[in-house]
Amino acid sequence: MGKYDFIKKGNVLFWYDPDNGQSDGVYQVVSVPEVIEDDSIILIAASCSEAEVYPTELSPINSGRSYKGAFLQWKTEREANGKVFYDRLAEVMDTDCEMKVGDMVIFTNDAGLVFGPYEVLAFEKPDNNKDRCIYIDHDSYWCSERLENLLLVQKGSEL
Repeated sequence: MGKYDFIKKGNVLFWYDPDNGQSDGVYQVVSVPEVIEDDSIILIAASCSEAEVYPTELSPINSGRSYKGAFLQWKTEREANGKVFYDRLAEVMDTDCEMKVGDMVIFTNDAGLVFGPYEVLAFEKPDNNKDRCIYIDHDSYWCSERLENLLLVQKGSEL
């Protein structure tokens, strides 16, 4: 296994901008050479910018551990008690966002730390005017997240 095996076209990575961190953040790999060396140029892009970077400036942001099985068991127990889960965000709130189960998102917590990408597992109707309604495959799978803390980076398979 090579030290840059995590750099593949389409992967979402964190870029540590060597220019005093001005553009640090989550980017998607647009193009990558067949063989990656320390001085190779990788093209990355975010919603409104792109950059040519060295592979040494990139790092993966996914822990690789899945909690999907635990979530599905937890979900089944809640459904047995009458809780309802949904497959699309539009089923729980008025939105133009077409997010659905199986999509991949980047999560930014309230302190600005970036994690993911994570798979969207389910949606619920927000309770008591709270805006937490999206369950993702992370270590706090039982705690729904706010749409504003998620960035859709890859569409999953159609339901």
